[in-house]
Amino acid sequence: MKKPLTSVLTLILILALVSLSCSLGNTASKIFDKDNNSGEEYFSESGGFSFIKVEGYDFNDSFGIVEMTAPNATTETGPGIMVMGGLMEQELTNDDLLESMKSQASTIDIGKTKKTKVDGVNGLLADLSGDYNGIKIKGQIFMAMYSPKQQFVLMALSPEDQWKETEPVFEAVLDSVKFFEAAPFVSSNDGSFESDDSETNTLIASEPQLIRQWASEAYAESEYSSTDWAASQATGAPDVDTCGDNANAWASTSSIGTDSIELVYDIPVSPTEINIYQSYNPSQVVEVDIIDLNGEAWIAWSGEPEYIETCPDLMTITLELDEPLYIDRVVIYIDQSVLQTGYNEIDAVELVGYTMEEQSYSYTNEEEESNDLVDEPAAAVDDGQPAPTNYSGWMADSVYQGWINIIINETKVKDLDKIMTIKGTKSTENWKPRPDHADTFIYEMGPAGMRAFISVTTDGIVYKKSLSPNTFPADFKLSTVTKANYDELDAIYKRDYVIPYTVMANLLESPGLLIEQYFRTDDEKMISSYNWYAPNGDKIGGYFIDGLLTGMAGLVYIPAE
Repeated sequence: MKKPLTSVLTLILILALVSLSCSLGNTASKIFDKDNNSGEEYFSESGGFSFIKVEGYDFNDSFGIVEMTAPNATTETGPGIMVMGGLMEQELTNDDLLESMKSQASTIDIGKTKKTKVDGVNGLLADLSGDYNGIKIKGQIFMAMYSPKQQFVLMALSPEDQWKETEPVFEAVLDSVKFFEAAPFVSSNDGSFESDDSETNTLIASEPQLIRQWASEAYAESEYSSTDWAASQATGAPDVDTCGDNANAWASTSSIGTDSIELVYDIPVSPTEINIYQSYNPSQVVEVDIIDLNGEAWIAWSGEPEYIETCPDLMTITLELDEPLYIDRVVIYIDQSVLQTGYNEIDAVELVGYTMEEQSYSYTNEEEESNDLVDEPAAAVDDGQPAPTNYSGWMADSVYQGWINIIINETKVKDLDKIMTIKGTKSTENWKPRPDHADTFIYEMGPAGMRAFISVTTDGIVYKKSLSPNTFPADFKLSTVTKANYDELDAIYKRDYVIPYTVMANLLESPGLLIEQYFRTDDEKMISSYNWYAPNGDKIGGYFIDGLLTGMAGLVYIPAE
């Protein structure tokens, strides 16, 4: 089962710009001699790149993110090198990748870029600069899209006074980079991930899995012709990008009457969502039925035609069934006689739902990509308990409780000091991480080195908040943060591909320290990062999307050095 890398990894890389998650050396190691082939070459199949390791540097690789570090390190400022690559769900250009990184970087500045070619691939090279607890940081970053959906980033950081020794190491590694097509991640039956280049894969779902699929067949009450505007044009993924009359969508014989189209799907599911892509004169759907495996029809939605300005339009129907009902067909009824705006053309219909237990099916790589079978993870078992609120020590006091009560997309700038119970200062930053960015306000939180950064829009509404990396209260020490509990969480993750925040917080018996939270505008998701700490400094972390830990690097366990 393919698990494409997403912007989650880009976010983790940006968060790591001032903390590389493990010890980074404060002295430069010997640079390999590329011309004499000294140094070991490393290949990342999932990342789609290779390079020659730096002699004497510690080495770590996790899901396409590579860290090379030297001994006797500081965790916050380096120097050290990080490399990342792999497949993404969306297509990007080099400029898109740059803007994505800039939008996430709150404590580091990415300078002016220079077009640079590595192994024949065009990319962007830029200087990095910042300040961590009074220590000036310097570095460089190279980023490139090897293909529209395969990204690559190589970054180095060090204290400014050590950059002269670190820069040649970065340049040598960059010069050794070679690119190739990244292998997609697939899941084996035990839930582990591996890369796979085979043309055909088989998924066996011992427990229900949430999948997304497009119709494989379609039959209409009428169709404009047997080829153009035929019922078959509504099968597969959407292929009409603009509003207008288009032969790649289904249209009925008449533009002023009633009609219907039936979509057939390969995999029976208990539905949670139906997405109807209408490419011309939308909002004339009056009823949507689902057909179970016994042929019985159930009304999923009904309504009246209503004029809307959005076109093309995505009509989403959400289903919350009390008991599983397995279906493999959807019937859509339209009435074009009410609005009389013309043909209501339907481009595609996506069915989202949970598979049956012990269900197996085969698919080719091409089919799996078009059906996007694993774009959304299966829901983990939830015990129904709310997240714990047993804040203690410093986290129970007014400042952190104020931090918790800063609500993204709700809290207004005029209320910040009142809610935080301390006075903040306005940042002197002059760059805009997003077009409607107005200001960032900084609060000294209390624990050593901990500062809060709260960003607001031009409308005076908070859109992002974050804490200084690698800072946490000294009295936040949990006996539940153990390797055994991490292994239990990891087992849930491998089984379900997702962990609700409530499940993780209850297992660790703490709400956790909220490190960062922001609203992602491209898909309207709330992103939250939490950490839980053990008395010895071990850390379990979670990256949550709308309250669900997901993504290739969503769950982390970092032992204390």
